[in-house]
Amino acid sequence: MRLIKYILPTLLLATTASAFLQRQKIQWCDINTREVTRWDGDTAIIAHGSRMTELQCNIFLDPNKVARAIDSFGIPESWTQISYRTDDELKKQRTELRIKSKNHGIEMNLEGNLFSVDYNWVVKKSIDDLRDIANQIRSTARREGYRSRRNIIGAIASFVQELKYQLPPEYRINDEGEKILTAGATMPLETLANQRGDCDTKSLLFAGLVRSISLVDVIFVAIEDHLFAGIRLDPLPDDHYIPHEGRDWVLIELSDSWPIGHIPSNHRNIIRSGKYRVIDID
Repeated sequence: MRLIKYILPTLLLATTASAFLQRQKIQWCDINTREVTRWDGDTAIIAHGSRMTELQCNIFLDPNKVARAIDSFGIPESWTQISYRTDDELKKQRTELRIKSKNHGIEMNLEGNLFSVDYNWVVKKSIDDLRDIANQIRSTARREGYRSRRNIIGAIASFVQELKYQLPPEYRINDEGEKILTAGATMPLETLANQRGDCDTKSLLFAGLVRSISLVDVIFVAIEDHLFAGIRLDPLPDDHYIPHEGRDWVLIELSDSWPIGHIPSNHRNIIRSGKYRVIDID
């Protein structure tokens, strides 16, 4: 999770929809299906002979939808270059920029010099585009015998975890050669098309997938420079979870392969200390 100051001298290569394949065959192992006898710190002790369920499905990405998703997100760097003569002019232009930015998925702080991702905007904008893909993953899991809601969530979480971990750039370059501020995130369709993302982008993809089929409510839990997802689910005895608004939210680490309800111990210690911020996803 990053806050991006404007104006940064970063030059990135353009990304175009023509580079995306319409059909992607994805295979992954669901880490939630192995039989864990106990945990020794961050190490799971696996029952002898236990294996993870292998899942496979085809997802279809419309290049035009991918391009529209990319174009909808982010603001031109030129917007951040404010010229003013009085403090009132500055205040007015900051207010106008804050409104314009929010319409493109970017939050601007009150001082007008920090930008971050509007997570709710990204998830809401992506739900319709992700519904068919989420249904495809759910159908794949059901064919393998998955029945419970937690099991289906696990199939989707492990699908997202399988994507390569890579930090997205802070800017992209559009077709006109203009630098577009994206605050270090990509839209879920772009994340899928590129098959990579970091904690923010993977959490956004996961949230968009489960919310698109009304599978489970989601929150984001931010600590320092990292982000988890939390799902509104009754925790199992070994689950790591947090209370929020009178309910328990089971934590999911999406940047790497971790089962539902288990996060790395160093991050868990931060959670226990209360040094985290909850971001509600409507």
